[in-house]
Amino acid sequence: MAPTLELTYFDTKGRAEPIRLALYIGGIQFEDKRVTGEQFASLKPSLPYGQLPVLEVDGEVISQGLAQLRYAGKLSGLYPEDPVAALRVDEALGAGEDMSATLWPSFVESDQAKKLEMRKALAEEALPKWFGVMEKRYSGRHGDYSCGKELTVADLALYSFGAWIRSGALDGIPANSLDPYPTLCGIIEKVGAHPKVKEWNDKH
Repeated sequence: MAPTLELTYFDTKGRAEPIRLALYIGGIQFEDKRVTGEQFASLKPSLPYGQLPVLEVDGEVISQGLAQLRYAGKLSGLYPEDPVAALRVDEALGAGEDMSATLWPSFVESDQAKKLEMRKALAEEALPKWFGVMEKRYSGRHGDYSCGKELTVADLALYSFGAWIRSGALDGIPANSLDPYPTLCGIIEKVGAHPKVKEWNDKH
Protein backbone atom coordinates (compact mmCIF):
# COMPACT_ATOMS: atom_id res chain seq x y z
CA MET A 1 0.00 0.00 0.00
CA ALA A 2 1.39 3.39 -1.02
CA PRO A 3 2.27 5.73 1.85
CA THR A 4 0.39 8.98 2.41
CA LEU A 5 2.93 11.76 1.95
CA GLU A 6 2.87 15.46 2.74
CA LEU A 7 5.97 17.55 1.98
CA THR A 8 6.10 20.94 3.68
CA TYR A 9 8.42 23.74 2.58
CA PHE A 10 8.33 27.37 1.54
CA ASP A 11 6.83 28.42 -1.80
CA THR A 12 10.27 28.29 -3.41
CA LYS A 13 12.40 25.56 -4.96
CA GLY A 14 15.23 25.41 -2.42
CA ARG A 15 15.96 22.22 -0.53
CA ALA A 16 12.57 20.69 -1.27
CA GLU A 17 12.79 20.80 -5.05
CA PRO A 18 14.88 17.62 -5.58
CA ILE A 19 12.46 15.77 -3.30
CA ARG A 20 9.46 17.08 -5.21
CA LEU A 21 11.07 16.10 -8.50
CA ALA A 22 11.98 12.60 -7.32
CA LEU A 23 8.42 11.92 -6.20
CA TYR A 24 6.93 13.43 -9.35
CA ILE A 25 9.25 11.52 -11.70
CA GLY A 26 8.33 8.31 -9.89
CA GLY A 27 4.61 9.01 -10.11
CA ILE A 28 4.37 9.00 -6.30
CA GLN A 29 1.36 10.90 -4.97
CA PHE A 30 2.18 13.56 -2.38
CA GLU A 31 0.74 16.77 -1.01
CA ASP A 32 3.04 19.68 -1.88
CA LYS A 33 2.34 21.96 1.09
CA ARG A 34 3.89 25.41 0.79
CA VAL A 35 4.01 27.82 3.71
CA THR A 36 4.79 31.49 4.24
CA GLY A 37 7.48 32.78 6.57
CA GLU A 38 4.77 33.70 9.06
CA GLN A 39 3.30 30.19 8.94
CA PHE A 40 6.79 28.72 9.39
CA ALA A 41 7.33 30.81 12.53
CA SER A 42 4.22 29.29 14.10
CA LEU A 43 5.16 25.78 12.90
CA LYS A 44 8.80 25.93 13.98
CA PRO A 45 8.37 24.87 17.65
CA SER A 46 6.60 21.68 16.53
CA LEU A 47 9.23 20.65 13.96
CA PRO A 48 11.77 17.96 14.96
CA TYR A 49 14.78 20.23 14.36
CA GLY A 50 13.00 23.53 13.85
CA GLN A 51 13.70 23.34 10.12
CA LEU A 52 12.02 22.80 6.77
CA PRO A 53 11.49 20.74 4.71
CA VAL A 54 9.63 18.10 6.66
CA LEU A 55 8.04 15.03 5.11
CA GLU A 56 5.04 13.48 6.80
CA VAL A 57 4.89 9.74 6.05
CA ASP A 58 1.63 8.11 7.11
CA GLY A 59 1.35 10.70 9.87
CA GLU A 60 4.96 10.54 11.09
CA VAL A 61 6.95 13.76 10.58
CA ILE A 62 10.48 13.19 9.27
CA SER A 63 13.05 15.99 9.06
CA GLN A 64 16.38 16.40 7.22
CA GLY A 65 16.23 17.05 3.49
CA LEU A 66 18.84 14.49 2.43
CA ALA A 67 17.07 11.72 4.35
CA GLN A 68 13.82 12.71 2.67
CA LEU A 69 15.51 12.79 -0.74
CA ARG A 70 16.94 9.28 -0.31
CA TYR A 71 13.53 8.02 0.78
CA ALA A 72 11.86 9.67 -2.22
CA GLY A 73 14.55 8.11 -4.42
CA LYS A 74 13.84 4.66 -3.02
CA LEU A 75 10.12 5.06 -3.70
CA SER A 76 10.72 6.31 -7.23
CA GLY A 77 13.58 4.01 -8.27
CA LEU A 78 16.08 6.87 -8.33
CA TYR A 79 18.24 5.58 -5.47
CA PRO A 80 20.23 2.40 -6.22
CA GLU A 81 19.65 -0.88 -4.42
CA ASP A 82 23.25 -1.98 -4.98
CA PRO A 83 25.28 -0.85 -1.93
CA VAL A 84 28.28 0.43 -3.89
CA ALA A 85 26.10 2.32 -6.37
CA ALA A 86 24.21 3.80 -3.41
CA LEU A 87 27.55 4.78 -1.87
CA ARG A 88 28.42 6.76 -4.99
CA VAL A 89 25.11 8.58 -4.79
CA ASP A 90 25.66 9.33 -1.09
CA GLU A 91 29.13 10.64 -1.88
CA ALA A 92 27.72 13.00 -4.51
CA LEU A 93 24.97 14.17 -2.18
CA GLY A 94 27.48 14.79 0.59
CA ALA A 95 29.74 16.78 -1.71
CA GLY A 96 26.78 18.85 -2.83
CA GLU A 97 25.82 19.51 0.78
CA ASP A 98 29.37 20.62 1.63
CA MET A 99 29.42 22.91 -1.39
CA SER A 100 26.05 24.44 -0.51
CA ALA A 101 27.24 25.03 3.06
CA THR A 102 29.91 27.44 1.80
CA LEU A 103 27.11 29.80 0.72
CA TRP A 104 25.26 29.88 4.04
CA PRO A 105 27.33 32.57 5.86
CA SER A 106 26.56 35.01 3.04
CA PHE A 107 22.83 34.46 3.53
CA VAL A 108 22.90 35.41 7.19
CA GLU A 109 25.10 38.49 6.64
CA SER A 110 22.88 41.56 7.00
CA ASP A 111 25.43 44.11 5.74
CA GLN A 112 24.96 44.22 1.96
CA ALA A 113 28.51 45.37 1.22
CA LYS A 114 29.99 42.57 3.34
CA LYS A 115 27.61 40.09 1.72
CA LEU A 116 28.79 41.06 -1.75
CA GLU A 117 32.43 40.74 -0.64
CA MET A 118 31.67 37.23 0.62
CA ARG A 119 29.88 36.35 -2.61
CA LYS A 120 32.82 37.66 -4.66
CA ALA A 121 35.17 35.35 -2.73
CA LEU A 122 32.76 32.47 -3.24
CA ALA A 123 32.49 33.13 -6.97
CA GLU A 124 36.26 33.40 -7.39
CA GLU A 125 37.51 30.73 -4.98
CA ALA A 126 35.19 28.33 -3.13
CA LEU A 127 32.68 27.56 -5.86
CA PRO A 128 35.24 27.06 -8.67
CA LYS A 129 37.14 24.71 -6.35
CA TRP A 130 34.02 22.63 -5.75
CA PHE A 131 32.87 22.75 -9.36
CA GLY A 132 36.34 21.69 -10.48
CA VAL A 133 36.58 18.63 -8.26
CA MET A 134 33.01 17.61 -9.07
CA GLU A 135 33.66 18.02 -12.79
CA LYS A 136 36.70 15.74 -12.53
CA ARG A 137 34.88 13.21 -10.37
CA TYR A 138 31.75 12.92 -12.50
CA SER A 139 33.50 12.96 -15.87
CA GLY A 140 35.56 10.00 -14.65
CA ARG A 141 32.41 7.93 -14.20
CA HIS A 142 31.96 7.64 -17.99
CA GLY A 143 28.20 8.00 -17.94
CA ASP A 144 25.54 10.56 -18.66
CA TYR A 145 25.04 11.41 -15.00
CA SER A 146 26.99 12.12 -11.83
CA CYS A 147 27.16 8.50 -10.69
CA GLY A 148 27.12 6.64 -14.00
CA LYS A 149 24.61 5.91 -16.72
CA GLU A 150 21.39 6.15 -14.69
CA LEU A 151 19.55 9.18 -13.37
CA THR A 152 19.60 9.32 -9.56
CA VAL A 153 18.59 11.71 -6.81
CA ALA A 154 22.17 13.03 -6.85
CA ASP A 155 21.49 14.45 -10.31
CA LEU A 156 18.24 16.03 -9.15
CA ALA A 157 20.14 17.76 -6.34
CA LEU A 158 22.83 18.97 -8.75
CA TYR A 159 20.18 20.13 -11.21
CA SER A 160 18.34 22.12 -8.54
CA PHE A 161 21.53 23.80 -7.34
CA GLY A 162 22.75 24.46 -10.88
CA ALA A 163 19.42 25.90 -12.03
CA TRP A 164 19.51 28.20 -9.00
CA ILE A 165 22.99 29.46 -9.90
CA ARG A 166 22.07 29.85 -13.58
CA SER A 167 18.95 31.83 -12.74
CA GLY A 168 21.11 34.73 -11.54
CA ALA A 169 19.13 34.88 -8.30
CA LEU A 170 22.25 35.03 -6.12
CA ASP A 171 23.63 38.55 -5.88
CA GLY A 172 27.36 38.50 -6.55
CA ILE A 173 27.41 34.99 -8.06
CA PRO A 174 27.52 35.23 -11.87
CA ALA A 175 24.81 33.23 -13.64
CA ASN A 176 27.48 31.80 -15.96
CA SER A 177 29.63 30.42 -13.12
CA LEU A 178 29.06 26.84 -14.26
CA ASP A 179 29.89 27.44 -17.93
CA PRO A 180 33.53 26.24 -17.69
CA TYR A 181 32.39 22.81 -16.47
CA PRO A 182 30.91 20.86 -19.40
CA THR A 183 30.16 17.67 -17.48
CA LEU A 184 28.20 19.51 -14.79
CA CYS A 185 26.39 21.60 -17.40
CA GLY A 186 25.59 18.46 -19.38
CA ILE A 187 24.04 16.76 -16.34
CA ILE A 188 21.99 19.85 -15.48
CA GLU A 189 20.74 20.11 -19.06
CA LYS A 190 19.87 16.39 -19.28
CA VAL A 191 17.86 16.57 -16.08
CA GLY A 192 16.17 19.76 -17.24
CA ALA A 193 15.20 18.06 -20.50
CA HIS A 194 13.63 15.05 -18.73
CA PRO A 195 9.93 14.97 -19.74
CA LYS A 196 8.69 14.77 -16.16
CA VAL A 197 10.99 17.57 -15.02
CA LYS A 198 9.81 19.76 -17.87
CA GLU A 199 6.22 18.91 -17.01
CA TRP A 200 6.77 19.79 -13.36
CA ASN A 201 8.46 23.08 -14.25
CA ASP A 202 5.64 23.99 -16.63
CA LYS A 203 3.12 23.42 -13.84
CA HIS A 204 5.10 25.41 -11.28
